[in-house]
Amino acid sequence: MYKVSLVIINIIFGSLVLLSYYNGINKNPELSLKLWGGVPKILHTFIVIFMFVGAIGYFFFTTHLLLNVSTDYMFFEKFNYWYLHIIYLMILIPSALWMDLTFVYMRDGTALNWFYVVSCLFSVAFFSVVLFLFIVDTYVDKVHWLYFPAVLGSLAFAFHTVFLDGLIWTFFFNKIK
Repeated sequence: MYKVSLVIINIIFGSLVLLSYYNGINKNPELSLKLWGGVPKILHTFIVIFMFVGAIGYFFFTTHLLLNVSTDYMFFEKFNYWYLHIIYLMILIPSALWMDLTFVYMRDGTALNWFYVVSCLFSVAFFSVVLFLFIVDTYVDKVHWLYFPAVLGSLAFAFHTVFLDGLIWTFFFNKIK
């Protein structure tokens, strides 16, 4: 049941993330290009490439958790499989909210709305690191071939969410020249 509910969470909330990006860009064409804020153009291509690397990594680590990790597994000998549900929700829900909150902030510029935007990014960043640690913890003596792509994929995902979104984008966004 835990694995089925994890799949359902990914289908529902993953779809909401994609829908929020699609709707955000289509309903706000005048603001869409401003989503880069003051991020230097030299970083744009790198960030876009890492978006795709992180997305591919997401599929690897999620597949690993669904196919290779037993629902009886205790992460760090303390946290059961159910905790993955919380981690995924704390990544997917803020990810689905980020785009709309960013457009709201771009329209009104209030500190409270900036706080909401940054809170979404930091939640995703924090829980992507927690997820990376959970995935690393699944190492066993008889390692399945998917373990290493899952670790690398979760590392790429965490790098993107922590460094590129949580730090670089947040730092440069309001520095528009």
